[in-house]
Order: sequence, then C-alpha cells, then structure tokens
Amino acid sequence: MNEKMTRLQIKKMVKLIIGVVFIMVIITGFLIYSLSQTMNDSARKQMTIETEEYKNRINKQIESDFQSLDTLASFFTSEMIEDRDSFARRLDTSNKQNNFRTMAFFYGNGSGIVSTLGLGVKKNMSYKDLNEAVHPVIEKAFEGEKSVSRLFKSDAIDGRVFAYAIPVYIDGELSGVLMASDQIEIFSDIINGNTVLGGNGYLHMVGTEGNFLVRSQNSVVKEKISNIFDGPYFDPDEVDVLKQEMKDQKKVFSSFMYEGERYQVLLDPVGLNGWYLLCVDTLQDSNSSIYPVLGIMGVALVGVALIILFLLIYGFRMVQRNNRELWHRAYHDSLTGAKNLPYFNQELAKRLMEGRKLSVAALNIHQFKFINEIFGREYGDTLLREVKEVLDQKMREGEFFARDKADLFYLCLLDTDREQILTRLQDIMSAIVNISSHHHNNYQILLYCGVASNEENNKDVTPLMTHVMFALTTAKGSYQNNVWFYDSDLHEKEKKENYVESHMHQALRDGEFQFYLQPKVDLRTGQLKGAEALVRWVKADGSMIYPDEFIPLFEQNGFCTKLDRYMVECACRQIRQWMNEGTEPVGISVNQSKLLFYENDYITTLTNLIQKYDIPGNLITLEILEGLAADHVDELNHKISLLQEQGFRISMDDFGSGYSSLNILGNLHIDELKLDRGFLMEVSDGRDARARIIMEQIVQLTRRLQISTVVEGVETEENEKLCSDMGCDLGQGYYYSRPIPREEFNRKYMEQVQ
Repeated sequence: MNEKMTRLQIKKMVKLIIGVVFIMVIITGFLIYSLSQTMNDSARKQMTIETEEYKNRINKQIESDFQSLDTLASFFTSEMIEDRDSFARRLDTSNKQNNFRTMAFFYGNGSGIVSTLGLGVKKNMSYKDLNEAVHPVIEKAFEGEKSVSRLFKSDAIDGRVFAYAIPVYIDGELSGVLMASDQIEIFSDIINGNTVLGGNGYLHMVGTEGNFLVRSQNSVVKEKISNIFDGPYFDPDEVDVLKQEMKDQKKVFSSFMYEGERYQVLLDPVGLNGWYLLCVDTLQDSNSSIYPVLGIMGVALVGVALIILFLLIYGFRMVQRNNRELWHRAYHDSLTGAKNLPYFNQELAKRLMEGRKLSVAALNIHQFKFINEIFGREYGDTLLREVKEVLDQKMREGEFFARDKADLFYLCLLDTDREQILTRLQDIMSAIVNISSHHHNNYQILLYCGVASNEENNKDVTPLMTHVMFALTTAKGSYQNNVWFYDSDLHEKEKKENYVESHMHQALRDGEFQFYLQPKVDLRTGQLKGAEALVRWVKADGSMIYPDEFIPLFEQNGFCTKLDRYMVECACRQIRQWMNEGTEPVGISVNQSKLLFYENDYITTLTNLIQKYDIPGNLITLEILEGLAADHVDELNHKISLLQEQGFRISMDDFGSGYSSLNILGNLHIDELKLDRGFLMEVSDGRDARARIIMEQIVQLTRRLQISTVVEGVETEENEKLCSDMGCDLGQGYYYSRPIPREEFNRKYMEQVQ
C-alpha cells in the first residue's frame, strides 16, 4: 500500500513536473516570439524613421526644382515670350544657370522652344516630338496642374531622366507651359552617405518593377544586379506577392541571408511615380545573439525551472537594454551625449502643435574649424562637451537643446521677450568662455547666436528653423559674442540685395539701366546750361529698382565702375545725337566713383569714348566726391590735369555733405563746385544766419578761384532767388524738373534749343 502510494505520488510529481515544464516551454516559446517581435518592431521603427527622413529630402529636392521653375516663370511677360528669338536665348541662359538637362517653353498651340545642355536651342518644336513620357505632364500643365513624369530614357543626353512641368500665368491668364528635365542621378548625393541608420545601413532607390534607379555605394551585396528580385534580397516564392504590394504602393518589411548573415530590409514607397526606397540594416540580425541563450534556457527548463526563469528575466532585460540603446543611438549625439537634430525637430513640433509661445536659438563658435587645426581635434571635442555641460545647467524646466553637427547647437527657450532672451544667451556664452579660458588663456573663445521667436503661433517647424539660421548667418558677421534676432524686414532687404547682385550683369547687357537727365539752369538768365546724368534701373516688366537700393551695393562689390563707364558712354552718345540733329548741345555731368577714378586705364578709356563719338571733351563734366581728396592730393591733381588736357571738366559733388574743408578748394584744380542741398536747406529756413554767411563766403571764394558753382536741391522760387542773390551760377532741383528719361528731356528742352 505504501509502495503503491509512493508510486502514485511519484507519478503525480512527474506529471506535475512535466506539466510545469510543458507550461514553461509554452511560456518560453511565447516569450521567444514576443522578444523576436519586439526587436523586429524596434528595428523596423528605426528603419521607418530613417526612410521617412530621406523621403523628405527627395521631396524637398523636387519642391526646390518646382520653386526654381515658379521663380523663373514669375519673370515672364507677354512681350518677352512673343519675341521667340530673344526668349530662346534667355531660356537657354536660365537652363545653364539652373543645371537642368533640358528646359522648354510651350505655347498654347503646343509648339515651343527647347534648350538642351550641350545641344543648344530648338525653336518651333512641338511637345509631341518629345518622349511620350513627357506628354502627360505637359498636358496637365496646360490644364493648370504642375506634375512630375515617370522615368524615361533620353536619347538627347543618353541617360535616364524625368520631367517637371508647370503652368505659366501672365496677368492672370495661362500663357504656356514651362518644362524642365533632370537625371535621376540628382538624388545620388541624398542616397549615398555614411549616416543611414547611424552608419549601419544603406539605401537604394528602385522603381515599381524593382529595377534599380539610384544605387548606394555601400551595398553589402556584391553582385551587380539590375533588379532587386534577381538578387538575394527576397525569397523567389514571395516575389509575385511583393510585386503586387509594390504595385499597390504598400510598405514591405522582410529579411534575407547573405554570406551567412541575416539583414533586415524595408521597401518604403516615396509617393512619386511608384518609386521606392530600399533600406537595408547592415547590422547582423539583432535576434541572432539572443537565440542561443534562449535555446539553453529551453533545455535548462527540463531540469532547472528557476534557471530558465532567471534566464528569461535576464533575456527580457537585455532586450529592454538593447531597445534603450537603439533609442539612444537614434536621438542622441555620440560625441557630447546631447540630443540630436531629429529629436529636437520632433519635440519642437510637439510644442508648436500645443500652441506654446517659444523661441529657437542657434549657437555657434567663431572659427571652430581653425580651433581644431590650431589646438587639435581632441581640444575641439572637449570644447563641444563643455558647451553641452553649460547648456545642461542653463536650460529651464520644459526647455531642451540639441547638437546638430560640428559646433552647431539648437536651443528651445520658453521665452519670447527679447531682453530676457538676450540676457540668458549672454549668460550662457559668458559661462562657455569662462570654462574654455582654463585650457588656453591666450586664446579667446567667441560665440555668436541667432534667435527666432514663434510669436505668430505658427505650427510649422520649417519656417522657424529657416528664420533662426538666417539670424545666425547675420550674427556671424560680427567678430564678438553676438546675438541676432530674426527680422522679417531685414530678410526682405537681403533677398532684394541678392536679386540685385545676381541680376546686375544681365541688366546691363539688356539695357535695363536707363539714362535719365536732370536740367541745370543759369540763375541769371533762366536758360538751360547743362544736365546731370542719373541712372534708373527699369526692369523688363516695367517695375523700377531705385538708386538707393542698388548704388550702395555696387560701390561695395565694384560693379559701379562698369556702370559709371556705361553712363559716360550714354552721355557721349546723347551729345553726338544732338550734334547730328543740328541741336546746340549742352554739357552733361556724370558721377564717377572712387574705384573707377583710380583705375590704370581710366583716362585712356574716357579719351577713347570722346574720340569714338567725336565730341568736344568740355561737354563732359566728371563729378567726383570730396572723399577722393582725403589722401594723395598730388596724385589726384595729376589725374585731374591729364583729364583737363583732354577737355574734360571736373566737378566736386555734394560739397558740404561731410566734413568739408576749404583746403580742398585751394588744393584741387577743379572747374566746378556742387553745393549739397543741405547747405540750401539750412540757409532757406532763415534761422541760421551763420550758415548763410558761410555759403556766401564759399561762393565768393569759388568765383575768385574761377570755379563755377551749382546749387543742388532748388525746390521753390524762394530757393532760386536766394541762390541768385548770393551769386551762385547754376541751380538744379525739382523746381525746374525731376530727373526724366532722355526722350522726355529732348522733347521738353532740346527741341526749344533747336
């Protein structure tokens, strides 16, 4: 009986152990499956984040190309596109500047102009003569819709290209279609690189059928295959299913074995023309290091349930740690430990969607690359880590920061008050400078910072980041600890300056700098005695850019020398025209910049001009500013004498606008003195008797020196009488006329002379 009971107990115990082991095996199997899914989900999530980032870059490239076409189309006018020969040249020039393979414009009847790099321009070409892949996008553009074509092989450039097309509206009406094509290889710079999955992955771009469009240079697959289904990427049994899913533009996850290692792979649709990004994680399958451990745990469950439980817990914790490491790698900077830009953008987007008022600051170190060169890379890295430590201390609750690349840090501050932000940033920069000074007392670390605030409750990250980078670029110009706040007016001014500098040469070639004249009148007789040449920039669409918007820029970049020579030639040409018409010519004065006046061939150039047009030199007066006489008076007088020998008259412009000196009148051998309108304004109000005495004495002195006087800014009859009473020779100003085009000047003044 006892033996029977013992056997029963043993049987029960065996059954219990078997049951426990069976349950533990089931639990183990479930845990193994869960662990595998968790790790796969983590890897897939990271790959999805990565492909989304590169898809955004591709779409930004396409949007940038559309923006280039929109910008170009905005300058088209009816007159411009009607002159097909001139328009063809402009289109060809634009194509070269924008680096498209082909650029074309088609009129409403389907014919147009096609410019191909290296092959020139074809006129009166129908869009039907182009590759049939282009027809749909052009026809959509004629219906008012911009689009991108599928990929096709171009015989003209022997390569695979795709085309953009946009409708062109002039005065609110559809006037045609602007088309451009580019090679698929423009995405190579985006696809190639060592930063995919933190350097542990790579990307290919493929078509709907699986053909490679753009290959990464970092592929682990060594075979040169033309289609992803011909290689090791997918099991042949699942190819048909995959092709259908790609045709339906679905996202596909998979894995493959190659040379004994397993790799994760993701096919993610770009959202354009059926293109896909093929993302491969080059780390060996993250589960492979866990399976042996889990296998040992399963075997050990048969004998030691506790060890299995322990190993299961250990394995679970290891997976958790692995996930944390993956997350840390995705959102942290490996050098400093700070958050990185993807994290910053995500968190910033959350704050903006919540409607939080905040500011973004971008912080940079002056001459950081030279710091690396002078003190070594190790010191530069140490400095970046110290910046991170300072920011850790200075950030308030709810604020965050990130390091993007090199020495660029972004800060999200929950402040919009400029004074408070300025105080905080100056405190941060001072703390960084103080820490760095301990390493190199003889080298002063300097920083600069740009700030943009979200005061208008904008929920989009991109404009805010664009504004802060513009402010940072502006702050860089000052070599000191500097903070610059984004200013929309300043941004618009810089955009206008960029337009001026990028279009000035073309404007000179196209004759957009127009020749205006303002009369100079004899104060004794009231008769016309001369005119001053003034430049106006009138664009092809009839709008005008005013002198104060481009003259200062031209003086900085040196373009004023070309413009001044152009104006002298316009003056010579106008005088020659009067002489040919039998009209008694009047002298024309032309402003001359300091840069031009000191050019080596200056006198030769001007002499050749008056000889070319066969006019007397004394009809050209060269106006110089008194600043030219500040230094090298003897050299300046020598040049003036050489010009006077050729008959030119020399005038000093704006006398009295700066720190004028009577010594200038005695030292320089000028023929004419132009009194700045500021003199006349002070004298005219009758309250400054001393100003009148000074002006009268200057006029008397110039008469004794045989220098004629011209008063600028004569705007009333009282101004004219005042200048006449003081003995001035000529008057110039709006009382007589504003600056007017030469055709109007000829009708108003020269026809009377004739």
